Amino acid sequence: MNVANLLHLQSALVWVDDLIRAAAARAQASGQDPTDALRGLIISDEDVATNLARTAMEGQWAQHGEAFQLPEFPIPDDPELPLARLIRLFDLSSLDCYILMLCLAPELDRRYERLYGYLQDDVSQRRPTVNLMMNLLGGTIPERFTVWERLTPTMPLRLHHLIECLPDPGQHHPIFLAHHLKVDHRILAYLLGDAETDQRLKLAIQYQKPGENQFLPDSIRRVFDESPMIYLQGRRGIGRAGAAAALCAEFGLSLLSVDLAQLAKLEIPLSLGWKLALREARLANAALLLDSWESCLDENDLPPAELWSDLQTFERPLFLCSTESWEPQNADRMRRMLRITFTVPGYDERRRAWESALGVQGVAVDESSLDELVTKFKLTPEQIANAVHTAVDLAISRGEEVRAADLYAGAQAHTGMKLGRLARRIMPRYTWSDLVLPPDRLEQLQEICARIRYAHTVNERWGYIRRVAASPGVTVLFAGESGTGKTLAAEVIANDLGLALYKIDLSTVVSKYIGETEKNLALVFNAAEASNAVLFFDEADALFGKRSEVKDAHDRYANLEVAYLLQQLEAYEGVAILATNLRQNLDEAFTRRLSFMVDFPFPEKEYRLHIWASHFPSEAPLGGDVSLNELADRYPLAGGNIRNAAIAAAYLAAADGGVITMAHVRNAIRREHQKMGRLLDDTN
Repeated sequence: MNVANLLHLQSALVWVDDLIRAAAARAQASGQDPTDALRGLIISDEDVATNLARTAMEGQWAQHGEAFQLPEFPIPDDPELPLARLIRLFDLSSLDCYILMLCLAPELDRRYERLYGYLQDDVSQRRPTVNLMMNLLGGTIPERFTVWERLTPTMPLRLHHLIECLPDPGQHHPIFLAHHLKVDHRILAYLLGDAETDQRLKLAIQYQKPGENQFLPDSIRRVFDESPMIYLQGRRGIGRAGAAAALCAEFGLSLLSVDLAQLAKLEIPLSLGWKLALREARLANAALLLDSWESCLDENDLPPAELWSDLQTFERPLFLCSTESWEPQNADRMRRMLRITFTVPGYDERRRAWESALGVQGVAVDESSLDELVTKFKLTPEQIANAVHTAVDLAISRGEEVRAADLYAGAQAHTGMKLGRLARRIMPRYTWSDLVLPPDRLEQLQEICARIRYAHTVNERWGYIRRVAASPGVTVLFAGESGTGKTLAAEVIANDLGLALYKIDLSTVVSKYIGETEKNLALVFNAAEASNAVLFFDEADALFGKRSEVKDAHDRYANLEVAYLLQQLEAYEGVAILATNLRQNLDEAFTRRLSFMVDFPFPEKEYRLHIWASHFPSEAPLGGDVSLNELADRYPLAGGNIRNAAIAAAYLAAADGGVITMAHVRNAIRREHQKMGRLLDDTN
């Protein structure tokens, strides 16, 4: 703690002592005796006569002692002392300062608890009440009720929660005069020099650091000193907050970020949380950024009236961050609003950012690898710089030079897709050598990868996106029976492209409640856009099947869900893979919008032989009686079933002599048939 702060508070309490000394003299002159054992239990004739002799509303000691004159509160000479800053920030009057110091006194020295008990003629009253403040600071009736007025909720002390006005816990319905007054604990800490933010808000607020390589329009710089309201629109992770912090830093301001969605989840009421957040910004002389602005809007796109009113009078620059566009109503009665829309940087800007970040770290990478990084990962300059940092750390941990794989890993680490219950990330393990498919199917899958890898060349350099409005994304349908390799192929594509793979759980996406399915789909695609992920919708016909004949409102709404999905697929710039067991169930309007359709056939004997061979490692103790040709010829199984049977046979063998025999394999195949609900005729 700063000694100067403490010495100044000590000197200010001298003025409090003078007030209490004079009040004690008047109380003694009135014959006040808080030690009377029967006080409050018996009201004597003398008590009645004494109270009736007083003039109404003049106060407890008005008839005793000399006329009272409250001197002007001494404002600190040093403007940087916390008390001086508090007075200036919240425009406190001299009377407000006296009230604040009288509330602060028992927090700093417990002797004031006894003094307040004496002055209130009640030893249990250890904090000042509204009535005591009026007696201490008011002489005439107008002066007393001026004190009353300064203690109402619309005045600075309570409007900004510098003091708390608490009901007497001993009374069921206490009157305002009986309310206790207490300095808010955050203000107490501030006056003592503690810079920590209010702990009640710790999950919802943070000071925002400037982002690297931020684009700041000159028009925003020119009007920034007018304290405008700036609306920042764009997806999460694209650099909105970093740009706002960088702009504030140019003007010597810090930036306090408030997540409105988290603020609403705190244990305190939202209205109180909002007031405390505003107070934190003022205490820090910080600009304010309100994140998740869309979360506070009602069904008419209106924010809470109190919040909106406070924003119009906030004295510093203000940023509203949202993923959606928004138009305020009553624009003629609001402060000036400017708008910045954040979009993913184009190829050229991303390439310059990669080259700059790699140069700063002294990392060399070949042109083809750089092209792939720029094309596949639609990152902001800040994310690119962080990705290179991560890649360097990975290389240092191995004691080697940075490789392209490190840069891919770094890029993936900074495109985190947060979908919670809606999706599950799959770590791609398989490569092209693990896929057993007819040659033309393999060619199709490789064409899918080429479409993503060379999207920039075709669309941007060759101008196709301007001529034919070609979508840079790829939408693929995998059709085939269960176990024919659809999920495996999705892993191979993601692995080859160096992208994250997310399997979408359709049971959590589809909702019976109107509007919820669209919200879930929007969340999936928005998060995927930010993370450059491959989306894999398994059993897609459950959601994307033939649109139903419209018989009722529910049917009409189901068709709207399909239309919304088509819109999202066309706009998505990444890879979306839809897998179905029943291709014929899909709507034609849906299939026309697909970039690729790949059929996964049930494997013939030739391919079954390759699949069986690939699932017995060279180290496996395969018995001499095991004939892979016989297995492929005799048992028409899909690749997934073959995989399961090969693994099950290995475990049976491990528990029975340690050699995989034909009997073990046949037993495993029989179990696989049982799972599928089929009978196995294995008598021959």
